[in-house]
Amino acid sequence: MWNGCQPGYFWTFGWLNHGASSGIDKGGIAAGCAGELSSDLPRCEQTITTSTYFTSSIGLERNDETMANTYPQIRAAAIDERAHNIYYRQVQLETLAKAVIDNTSRISEAIASGYGHSQAEIAVELNLATTAIRNDYASLQPKKAHEEEYLLASSKNAAESRRPAGVVYIEPSTHTLFYSVIVPLSAGIATGNCVVVLLENNLRTLSSLLRDILTKALDRDTFAIASERITDQDFLELAIHVDQASNDQWPRANQISSLASTRTVAVVDRTGDVTQAARNLVAARFSFGGRSPYSPDTVFVNEFVKQEFLQAVVGECVKLGSGVTMNGSTKGKPASKVNEQIDSLRKADPDLRVVLQESKFAVVELTSRNPEVLAQKVEASVMVVHAFRSLDDVIDTVNSTGKNVPSLAAYHFSNPASAKYLTQFIEASVTFVNHIPAEILVGPAFATGRPVDLAVRYPRELFQLRRPAFISNTTTSTALSTALASHNSPAAAKLLAEASAPLALFKRHPGGGVGFFEQGFLMNAGILLTTTISVSGFTIYWLVKHGKRIW
Repeated sequence: MWNGCQPGYFWTFGWLNHGASSGIDKGGIAAGCAGELSSDLPRCEQTITTSTYFTSSIGLERNDETMANTYPQIRAAAIDERAHNIYYRQVQLETLAKAVIDNTSRISEAIASGYGHSQAEIAVELNLATTAIRNDYASLQPKKAHEEEYLLASSKNAAESRRPAGVVYIEPSTHTLFYSVIVPLSAGIATGNCVVVLLENNLRTLSSLLRDILTKALDRDTFAIASERITDQDFLELAIHVDQASNDQWPRANQISSLASTRTVAVVDRTGDVTQAARNLVAARFSFGGRSPYSPDTVFVNEFVKQEFLQAVVGECVKLGSGVTMNGSTKGKPASKVNEQIDSLRKADPDLRVVLQESKFAVVELTSRNPEVLAQKVEASVMVVHAFRSLDDVIDTVNSTGKNVPSLAAYHFSNPASAKYLTQFIEASVTFVNHIPAEILVGPAFATGRPVDLAVRYPRELFQLRRPAFISNTTTSTALSTALASHNSPAAAKLLAEASAPLALFKRHPGGGVGFFEQGFLMNAGILLTTTISVSGFTIYWLVKHGKRIW
């Protein structure tokens, strides 16, 4: 308990008493806090019990035994709100950024040796991860946070008030592991949470390196690493659970899930730029070993441009590596994963045609419309191409093989009108027309049921709880209260008059729009009418000119 404290900043000193294990320069933090704060800030008028606050933040009614056996130091720090202090969060992000920057070479080598990514792919992953840290750090504005905390004291509504959830538990995806760990970790720290990250003991150099770097950089009272999946239900119920390899279409309220097994589709129509489509799809399919959840699993190509598209794909593939020849032959032994994927596809479609195969990637054409084949997630660097006849044909094919689950993403290469039609009827969580953003190929899929922001994979709001507070009444509320205060009052009569007023209708064209089938009917009627008039006119002319001779 603390009496007579300064709200929002009392933890500047409370944390200093608990930070012995962190190795952070506490004197510097205390001095920084003193420099930012005014000595005449309002004082608390009530006693604050941190355990009670933690319970209300999480939204549960128990806090005695929860997490007692799983990471007790994390439980204690969450109850003490140790990570809430904005200066503490700044320091943690500073040490995290420094640790990443100082070990860039080691991280790059670990990614290259463990996953075989190119230097360009490693550079993209590192850049996106460090950019996320910089953005999270820039969001920590002490003066702004102080103003937001004292909105009620200034007689202003705090409609957007938020508080840290308490604990964040991250189960990262193996795809681009570095990004998948660092980005949600940074967001969790920036929002004042204690964080636990799952990094299993395996032969991957990157996992061991991350365990070493993060453990040394971050405060062990508010950060921990799990060697195996946490199964403690009490812990999982209290924590914000970031599951990057989930198959749950409807996650719980405290889960931030990324669907890992849902397919991604692409449609190349004859109205689109075939060369541009091939360039984008080859990059998306084969970058990062073809393991991105947003790599296109099946590419549907209009049969009129299929050959042109395949030739463009081969041209783009030649740029990826040497030793490429046509009709499935290669120079050198193909990788086992590529062969396994092709063998799996051939079992479902014996007429499968291998368009191109190299040691690290392949392009195949499916002839069968087996739903199990078209719905599966491709796990290797294999581009699967399938022809369609019309827009309606591809719409029916995609939707009928989707197992009533929207595609993770859809890429449409066509003119704007066709793209609108495809987007309207092909169910997908996100759709991109005539381009594929490179940033979505890094990291896990966007959180299920959350808005998609290409610049921010994990918005900070995901790790906070809404706690709005209002001090002033609205005009509507005042009018309603006045009406309820006395029966048969003018205010009540006014409300009744508003309730019985007719709906203000929008003005519309009386005839409405001309639909698709109406357009076809009118076009056919016009052709028939034009033909009839032309024939009738010619007949009358001929009869007038030659009729006398016949009669």
